[in-house]
Amino acid sequence: MKKTAKILGFTLSIALSHGALAADDLSASMLEDLGEQTSIATRTKLRVDYAPGTITILHSDDLMTQGARSVWEALALVPGFEQSMDETGTRQIIVRGVGKSYSSGAIKILVNDIALNSELMSLANPVLNMPMEQVERIEVIRGPGSAMYGESAYMGVVNVITRKQGQRLFAGTGKGGVLAGGGVMSFENAETGLNFNLNLAGWKAQGGGQAGQDQLYADGQGALSHAPGPINDKMEYRSALFGINYRKFSLSALWLEDGTGDHYGINNVLPPDEKRIVTRQRHRALELKQTVEFAPALQAEFKLGWQDFSHVRDRLYLSPGAAYDPAIDAPVWLSRDYRETRFTAGADLAWEQGQHTALLGWSINSVEIDSASWNWNYPYYDIGPSFIDTRMKRTVNSFTAQDEFRVSQHFTLTAGLRHDRYDDIGNSTTPRLAAVWQMAPRHILKAQYAEAFRAPTFYELNNGGQPADIRPETVATTELGYLYKGAGSSGGITLFRSDLKNLIVFIDSDAYTGYGNSNGAMSQGVELEGEHWVTTNLKFSGNLTWLDTRDASTRQPIPGAGHWLANAGLEYRASRDLAFAIRLREVGTRSREVGDARNTLGGYNVTDISARLFNVAGTRGLTLRAGIRNVFDQDVRYPAMSMQQGLYPDDYPRGTRQWWTMMSYSF
Repeated sequence: MKKTAKILGFTLSIALSHGALAADDLSASMLEDLGEQTSIATRTKLRVDYAPGTITILHSDDLMTQGARSVWEALALVPGFEQSMDETGTRQIIVRGVGKSYSSGAIKILVNDIALNSELMSLANPVLNMPMEQVERIEVIRGPGSAMYGESAYMGVVNVITRKQGQRLFAGTGKGGVLAGGGVMSFENAETGLNFNLNLAGWKAQGGGQAGQDQLYADGQGALSHAPGPINDKMEYRSALFGINYRKFSLSALWLEDGTGDHYGINNVLPPDEKRIVTRQRHRALELKQTVEFAPALQAEFKLGWQDFSHVRDRLYLSPGAAYDPAIDAPVWLSRDYRETRFTAGADLAWEQGQHTALLGWSINSVEIDSASWNWNYPYYDIGPSFIDTRMKRTVNSFTAQDEFRVSQHFTLTAGLRHDRYDDIGNSTTPRLAAVWQMAPRHILKAQYAEAFRAPTFYELNNGGQPADIRPETVATTELGYLYKGAGSSGGITLFRSDLKNLIVFIDSDAYTGYGNSNGAMSQGVELEGEHWVTTNLKFSGNLTWLDTRDASTRQPIPGAGHWLANAGLEYRASRDLAFAIRLREVGTRSREVGDARNTLGGYNVTDISARLFNVAGTRGLTLRAGIRNVFDQDVRYPAMSMQQGLYPDDYPRGTRQWWTMMSYSF
């Protein structure tokens, strides 16, 4: 642990140094990065380093050199972002300490600017399983984003931009029965302004994880358990993304679906290792977009969209029947089928006048439940036809106003306000005020105050068919950041504090079982990040996050999140066609919940290595990637939270060594 910490500290000190590199080609590359544009922060294009708030841009080519295989793995490289997983295998992203303890997602997830968080539980798990070969870049807001994106943009926003150009085929394999494949096809006619693209991918894995003793042992029924033993962690993913553009009109369509086994069991009772898909989630979306330019400084964008989301569970294992009644020989299982449909429409009007760029926006979002049926095979209790009220629906009218005021050539103020009017839970208003000051040619100072909210989901409002009176979660965040961009070095530091109120938590007491609001929590910390080119072919990069969290009710740290996080990487270009990378990931100790008698969950450190060979065997466009994750087979465990119906005393082990390889051909 101490040795790893020293390596991380050395990497960060190099990355944050102000040394210059004499190589002309590298200087040009860094200047291009300084001019990279994004619209994620304001919905108007700005250079990344001059956009308000804390922005991270991850490029697919860099991620693939570093060995990232999916969006979920890539997000672990973002300062303040931590991976976790629940008992049924659902991916979780913890942002600045928030996300594990609470019932639903803390970030807004978009694909090509289309928001996909479901109303059921505010999640979009299939996006996290998207392979890197489908991705062009990932744009991330660290911190509140509701002033632009409304609900669910609570602790962050992730926008996955997929590949839309070129022709590419790929295939891969790896440990655990991994098989993957897909391709990108595109066509463009510059004379007519017509272009279209198709992006396909799929992968599957048999798994191979192991579990220790489960809840049955704690209940004195260990003889009935399948634990210790293998978990059913089979996984699947498939997707199709299509886009067509004609001048200022575009049509985007997507279909994302993933499936997983029941892993450690919904009740923390280990299911039999049947190696079958138990849970499937599917997102389908269609969006039409038209841009109208009234004048060079005045333009509008109109959107119309449709989505549907389904979450299906097929015989989800609950427990051996004998645990309920010794006369029942068969296992008790639960099946569930949920579907929702969403319609959206909206318009943004952007006007640039003098030192001001104003944005006015309106949108309407209407969601209703198509079905929410369930059944189980326990003979002594009728659970009814549906697990929530299928009459539930939600319509949200949203209004956005923003002004970017360029006080001078080097100083910009951005003020924004969004009002969301719900027909079922009331209204939310979220402001933002941000300043960006270029103190010197390569030195930038940022400050921001922003608020955000997360509306209670359908599941939280009507868990078990009982209506609940729940208010939206809110957060107020203050950030202060400094950025440096040199010819061969770049770095930054961000200080933040977030005050969270009305957190939606699961309550299990004699008086009430279901979801409700807690008093709130606090999260504050420091994020350091940077990179340094030692030579034209050797680069250090890394980041370090220190977190201090506190639950207002218990006065204890927020359970489940690491107190500090770190990444350190070294990339070496051995030649024009060959690159190597080594990356270290460290997660600090994680606190337990109040009343949990187990020791604090220890941290872990993981070392990954990868290589990338271009133009294999002299074939132009043929690329081979390969790597080993967790080279030293370190013990990685995600916390089993005691707020669930049961728990694993040894948590959820995830730390096995894995090899993988991927071949792609661009033509």
